[in-house]
Amino acid sequence: MERIGKEFLSLLDYILSTLVVDELLTTVVQEIRGILGADRSTLYLLDSKSQTLNSKVLQAENLVDIRIPVSKKSLAGFSAQTQKILHIQDAYDQEELRAIDPDLVFDKSWDEKSGYRTRSVLVIPIPGKTKGQLVGVFQALNKPGGFSADDLAAMQDLVYLLGMAIQNALLYQAIEEEKKLREYIINDIEEGICILNPSKQILSANYFLEVMSGRQYTLDQMEGKPFFDLFPSLAETQLEEKMDEVLRDGFSKTALLAVLAVKIVPYLDDLANVKKLILIFSRM
Repeated sequence: MERIGKEFLSLLDYILSTLVVDELLTTVVQEIRGILGADRSTLYLLDSKSQTLNSKVLQAENLVDIRIPVSKKSLAGFSAQTQKILHIQDAYDQEELRAIDPDLVFDKSWDEKSGYRTRSVLVIPIPGKTKGQLVGVFQALNKPGGFSADDLAAMQDLVYLLGMAIQNALLYQAIEEEKKLREYIINDIEEGICILNPSKQILSANYFLEVMSGRQYTLDQMEGKPFFDLFPSLAETQLEEKMDEVLRDGFSKTALLAVLAVKIVPYLDDLANVKKLILIFSRM
């Protein structure tokens, strides 16, 4: 990391603290572009299933999706496919491109549609946390006088941090989406659902449990609390008896209460130990 310049160092905390993918694709990339002195820059994320590079750019204050295949038919696609750095002085110089790879092609279609003229290009693959893993590609265009060896050296260090930031942001996004989906599903069904740890403390629940408590507790207040402390009338009933049996034996049971049936489902770990109890409440 010794090669990163002072201007890039000022970005490090910002890059590593960013957990929003769109912010990485736009704001962070524009900050890097400004420090590099490039005219344009793009951060592409690899979709390994479809073998495409995906990005978003701001056009008239709107985010527009970009999708290109991982292939030698574009500079970014070539870098993703080969995991090689491209340091090009003139993208239209066929001899320069052939010297890099006989099959390397610069896709002129975007220039032709937009009236833009691509000249100098710097494309760097972004590695993941494991050896040989690729998470994306960074591309910068048209620095006056071309990109220097110092630019290349600094970006080679910076892309490792970008890779960490991308993976952290994608993981955070996946967790948030799963959380929203779980909340949507749990709160949209008529049955009550409550998830406990082996100590019978509440990990999560839906609004049915809030109603069960007579609105004494919110769902946030329930989390981490012993189930029978919040519902003392259910202690020493068939429900507690069946819960103890499930914890001991690891098989589902059903407890019948005055107006409710409660199915108790164990969630087992790899060693068949009960990791969680899932309680499903339904009206009789």
